[in-house]
Amino acid sequence: MATLRDEWRPAADAMASARHWERRAYVLLSLALDAARRLDWLSSWLRARPGDGDARAVQCAVETLHGTG
Repeated sequence: MATLRDEWRPAADAMASARHWERRAYVLLSLALDAARRLDWLSSWLRARPGDGDARAVQCAVETLHGTG
C-alpha cells in the first residue's frame, strides 16, 4: 500500500473519489487505521495541503480511534 511508503497522494485520491457516504466512511476508516501505524504520510499530506478537509478528516479519525488529540 502506498501509505506504507509515506505517499499521501493515493490516500487523497481515494478520499476524493469516494462519493457515496458508505464508501467514504470505509475509505476514511481504512486510512485512519493505516495512519495509526505510520503517521509520516499523513503528516506529509497535512503539510502539503494544510486546508485539505479530507486530510483533516483522516487526522480526526485517527485521534478519535486512538484517544489522542
